[in-house]
Amino acid sequence: MKYGKRILLMLMAACLIGTSASACEEGHHRSVRLESDEAQQIHVFTQCWDTIYPMDGNPLKEFAVTDLDGNGLLEILTRAQKEGTVPLVYEVNPQRQGITLKSKQWYYRHVFQHDIAWFVMHPETAAGPWVGRTETVEWMLQDSYDIYMGRKNAFG
Repeated sequence: MKYGKRILLMLMAACLIGTSASACEEGHHRSVRLESDEAQQIHVFTQCWDTIYPMDGNPLKEFAVTDLDGNGLLEILTRAQKEGTVPLVYEVNPQRQGITLKSKQWYYRHVFQHDIAWFVMHPETAAGPWVGRTETVEWMLQDSYDIYMGRKNAFG
């Protein structure tokens, strides 16, 4: 029985070593990659998340990050998972303080020249920015943009 308690304590210690200390920290988490201009723009998307992914009870959405018009201002595209759905396109505004909704005509003028890296975000992950946890969402959006730019072949 003596050894049983020791083994139990060692197992508990091993579990604690593997856990993240960030769960105990207060405040908002920010991505380490925020030094680049594109990462700062992706962070703007998460700051405007209530517009991009409102808590309206709609089913899962697909997301993608692009620069379809090549002006250096990133766009985030969102659409329902139904086939043929025209996405909503939001572009970071030039002051990098918010986003601007683009028209469907704008989308159709630019989309046919590009391959877009669409992905579905789990609802629990997508809810992160509503409570100040943006890091995972920012990484996923960055992956989409990296694939779009040809810097990566797949997510992860």
